[in-house]
Amino acid sequence: MSYESNTDLDATSPFRDGVPSSPLGKVIDGLNAVGSLLIGAVMVLMCADVLLRNLLNHPIDGVAELVATSIIIIVFLQLPATLRHGRMSRADLFLDPFLQRRPAAGRVLRALFSLAGVFACGVIAWATWPLLARAYTESEFIGIEGVFTFPIWPMRFVVLLGAALATLQYLLLAWQDLKESRHV
Repeated sequence: MSYESNTDLDATSPFRDGVPSSPLGKVIDGLNAVGSLLIGAVMVLMCADVLLRNLLNHPIDGVAELVATSIIIIVFLQLPATLRHGRMSRADLFLDPFLQRRPAAGRVLRALFSLAGVFACGVIAWATWPLLARAYTESEFIGIEGVFTFPIWPMRFVVLLGAALATLQYLLLAWQDLKESRHV
């Protein structure tokens, strides 16, 4: 799927008959939906904490920890879908005119940018694996003991999963751009 077709919301949808176009697409878009639901849950939690804090002088324990952890989880749940649908922030000032003047070279350059994304997300996934293993085996927790704690391994797992899927998505984008560069 090219960047152009992904960013033009009125053009051909990446969905066929309302269903993601591949099993990987279903997984990526499903994780994106979970991230969106988590955003809603965090908003409800924060509003409930503010109301309970101000009306009853009884805040909800662990809200700060849950919100901080949820932000990380949301980012990595939604990162692969952001890439898949061509919504990742990028500097188009140079690339778009270059693509119009030299389409094949522009696609190769875009593939190189995607390969840089493969490297960055791959490093994140690779570096997260030992942290996940340690958090799980040593039962690492976040919070204040005796007040509110929860395990940290689910967050590490989501970071690993999101980074690995983003790496795969970047690889697919690079492959597609390289393939299209030969046919331009």
